[in-house]
Formats: sequence, structure tokens, C-alpha cells
Amino acid sequence: MKLPHNEQAERIVISSIIQEGSSALLKALDYKVSEAWFYNPFCKAVWKQLNECHVRGKGLDAHVICEEMRRVDPDLKRVGGLANFADITGAAQTSISFVYSLDRIKELYQAREIAVVAAETQELALAGKPQVDEFVAKISKLLALRNQTATQVSLKDAAGLVMADLAKLLSGEVEQPGMTWPWGDMTRELGPATGGELIILAARPGVGKSSMARDICRHWATKYGNVLLFSREMPVKKVCLGLAAMMSGVSVKSVSNSHAMPGDVNKFKAALTDIETNLSKTLHIFDSDKNPQQIAARIEACKAFMSIKAVVIDYLQLYVPPHNKGETRDIAIGQVTLAFKDLAVSLGIPVVLLAQVSREVEKESRVPRLSDLRESGNIEQDADRVLFIHLPGENSEGTPQTVNDQNLSTLEVELVQAKGRDNGCASVKMAFHRPTTKFQQLRTR
Repeated sequence: MKLPHNEQAERIVISSIIQEGSSALLKALDYKVSEAWFYNPFCKAVWKQLNECHVRGKGLDAHVICEEMRRVDPDLKRVGGLANFADITGAAQTSISFVYSLDRIKELYQAREIAVVAAETQELALAGKPQVDEFVAKISKLLALRNQTATQVSLKDAAGLVMADLAKLLSGEVEQPGMTWPWGDMTRELGPATGGELIILAARPGVGKSSMARDICRHWATKYGNVLLFSREMPVKKVCLGLAAMMSGVSVKSVSNSHAMPGDVNKFKAALTDIETNLSKTLHIFDSDKNPQQIAARIEACKAFMSIKAVVIDYLQLYVPPHNKGETRDIAIGQVTLAFKDLAVSLGIPVVLLAQVSREVEKESRVPRLSDLRESGNIEQDADRVLFIHLPGENSEGTPQTVNDQNLSTLEVELVQAKGRDNGCASVKMAFHRPTTKFQQLRTR
């Protein structure tokens, strides 16, 4: 198989570094250039040697590099002889051609890796062997490649970008950055969700974390565009029913057992029609992916035909793969949260990750703490913000309330932001109407 490459671009990168010195090398390293980027074995050998010279403080002079190579290779066979070494290190170049060539060899390196993965995957498929898991693993390899070759933004560039964004904000050209929550109090007190954030939404079972996540998805998909919801907690059909109940204000139970009034049934049907014709265009739900690698592969596939605004994952503990021998589940969960944080940063979008809270919160009847995140590991470290849905022992009228009391159709809860890197800690009071799985702002007297 003939793999794509550009020998001239590789020679220009090498010669630019040798002629311009360490500043050009640092530029290349900012691009994350590695030995694997070079297809030509002669260029690969010179790149390796100039890096060794730089590390050992010998400088990047062509004569020095040549003499260092002669120590183990007197005839310079690794670089095709002295004449070829001179061609590689003396290629005509400019600052513009250097940057262009860096981009070019990166693109071609990526193309070669993709070609190899595609060929290996095709071979597996044509052989009739089970290839789905192998393909997911290879997609994960390509995702890692993307992160490895992402260009590092300098502090100077970042400052310029921030100044430009600030000028647009102050002039009124753009609105306050971030995505609002479905509830005004939550946006005002806790701050909007912003790109690159990993947001943990955690609670004990039964207090509505999946319901809140559905409403967030509906709001974002309606207002901003494509949202991906990964749900192992419940299948797509059940999520659809929950959305219909929330949007119509009519419980699924009353409709399914024929107790709903005709008018309520029509409202429920209208909500389903709205989901089918409108919401389904921007809210995409997946219930078959089983681990972070499959989620990442799914997102990559979606990126090919849509602009993704947010990702919501329900919930963390269900997506943790079996841990390796000698590795605790706590560490395995930490690796998963780090993967989702990397996902938020690389896509520049908020990623909301649901999680379980330990039983100690119920036993001690208190507001959850960061240490209550079940099998916490690195959850609190990787998260940009952590939100807890806390169920107090009494409502605003002093009436006892528990999840197990089926006579209570409405639970008064407190949404507590226990960690907020940019917005600090705060809380808002909300009411969770269990029959319709709907959250509303709670105005206490």
C-alpha cells in the first residue's frame, strides 16, 4: 500500500530548524512533531539526531549534527550519504514555508495512520471475524492521534483571543458566553454552562437526576442545537415517554392505565408529535454504547454531519469498564472522568455527567459533600463543577418528606453547587413533580 507523504515538506521542516535554531524547534514541538511524523527514513534519522543534540546542549548546527551522526555511522548511511544530508539540511525555506510544511506533514501523518487503520479494519471484516470491538479500539487509537497532534496555543495567542472576545462582549456584539439552564434562578445563581466544562450532576436514586438531565437536554437542543444524550439508565423509548410527560404536564402512568382525561391524552399526544417533528431533529439519544471508547467513537461519527453543542451522559457508574488486575474500581472511574473531561475540552462544549451519591447522605440526613461522590476517585478533581440534588428531611411547610413516601407527588429539593471553578458555590431551591418528572423553580414564602 502506497502511503501519502511529502518529502519536500519534511526536508523544509528539518532545514528550517537547523538554520533558525531553537526557536524553530520549539515551534515544531508546539505542533507536537514526533519521529513518526516523518515518512522518509533519512529525514527521520536527522530529526532524531537534532533532538539529541538539542537535549545534550550541543546546538543545532548542521556540522555538529553531521559529526555526531558520524560517531556511530561514519559513512552516513542512515541519511543516504553526505550529499543527501546536505540536501536535507539545506532545503530552501521561509517562515511561511516552514509553518505550511509543519501543517502538511501533520496532515499526511494523520492520513497514513487512518489508511493503516482502514486497511486493518477492512481485512478483519473481509475475513468474517468479529470486528466491532476491534474497530472501536482502532477508532480510539485515531482519537488519541488527534489529541497527540493538536497544536498547542501559546499564552500570547490565548491572551489575544480573550481580549478579542472581551471586546465583542463589551460592545454588545455577542451575548454573555455559555448556555443557560432551563431555570432562570439556576442560571443566575450557579452560572451558565460553558464550553470545555465537565459538569457532574449527582444525587441519590429517586430524586430526579435523570429527569433533570432530560429537561436540560430538551432546553439546550431547542435553544442551541444538536445535543447528544447517552443513556444506559433507560432505553430511548422510556426517555421519550419521560420527555412527553415533562412537556405535556401529564403523567405516563395516568395515560397508560387509561385514567387520564381526554384533554390530557390529547396534550400527551401533542407532546409526542412535537418530539417527533421538532425535538428529534436536535436531540439525539443513544442507549447501546457501553464504555467511553464507544461514546467517543459515536461522537466522532456524529461530528461528520452535525455541529455538537453539548453531551449528557447518564450515568457515570454504568459506563465504567471492568478494571484491570491490580487496579481498583476507584482508579478505573477516575480514568473515565478524565476521558470525559478531555472530551469536553477537545470539543469545546459542556459535558454533563450524572453520578451516584453514597448512602451516607441518607443515613446522616445532611447536604452531600464532594467526598460523598460514590467511588469518587478523581471525579471531584476532574470536574469543573459539581451539582448535588439534595432532598431535605422536611419541605418548606415543615412536612416530612422522603423518596419512599408515595403519597408525596412533589418533592422540594435543593440544587447545591458544591464546586464551581468559575462561578463558586451556591444553591437554588426547586420542586420536583414526580408524576410528570418536571422540575420547577421554588419560590418560598
